[in-house]
Amino acid sequence: MDLSVMAGDLGAHVRMDEQNTPFVDEPLITDLEGYEKLEVPDIKDPKTRSHVLVEGTGIFVEALGKEVVTAAFLEGPLLALTQTRGAEYVFKDMYDNDSSRKAVHAALETITDYDKEMVKAFAEKKPAGLVWDYLWGSYSCLGDTEYMEFEGQHKYAGCLNELVQKEGMANCIHNCADLPHLDTQIKAWKPAIYSMAYYPLIPGSPSAKEVIQKGYADVSLVGGNIDPQGFVRWKPEKMVDVTKKLINEVITELKARDLGGRYCIASGCEVPPALSTKLENIQACVDTTKQFGTFA
Repeated sequence: MDLSVMAGDLGAHVRMDEQNTPFVDEPLITDLEGYEKLEVPDIKDPKTRSHVLVEGTGIFVEALGKEVVTAAFLEGPLLALTQTRGAEYVFKDMYDNDSSRKAVHAALETITDYDKEMVKAFAEKKPAGLVWDYLWGSYSCLGDTEYMEFEGQHKYAGCLNELVQKEGMANCIHNCADLPHLDTQIKAWKPAIYSMAYYPLIPGSPSAKEVIQKGYADVSLVGGNIDPQGFVRWKPEKMVDVTKKLINEVITELKARDLGGRYCIASGCEVPPALSTKLENIQACVDTTKQFGTFA
């Protein structure tokens, strides 16, 4: 899974290097008319990556579903659109004029329909949950009003969140942005799980301590926020130290709020799918969490 799946099936060109994550190198939408020409692809077509993603989800659910929590993963409408057009162009078109704003909304409606088809297809594979990537819910690029208009409102993310639950899956959200819209994405939407990152060098980026103190872990099981690059760069000894430090931070704050274990020690984003990623670092993180991550 990567963030070019939906854009590719909508018609954008995806570059696939042997030793790199696939990415869009030729956006599909190049003018305002392109927004309104989008069509929902046939996700049952075996040539589409959407079909491969759905079938692959079914394979790992069947293999691992009785041992671990399984989840599908899907891009939110605004993320899929920025992959298809280019983020800087989408953000410009949102506010350039009334015609460009209308065109953006037309595309978002089409992509929301595409997302609905994907949700229903995933539900047939019986994962425990579905994880949305809503990364544009970030104050570094969109305020509350802007985010609500272009993704957060009911006809976009709102109805998709409801559909996931209607189809029998836990609704989950991943947002590795630096300044996430936590009031909207956690307190308003109430996902079962919320996966997030932490950027200590960026003022305002919420730490695990702050997230728990402000009541977000009262609402959802929050997961995070170990630096993903650490799984590549660190030695296992440092991974143990970082994990223990995060565990101590989390346990201290959970106890202060009289909460149980409503935090999941995890990477802040995907563990890099690289040959240089050290499996012993993954093992160190898991083992350390099992050893020190429980409390009465």
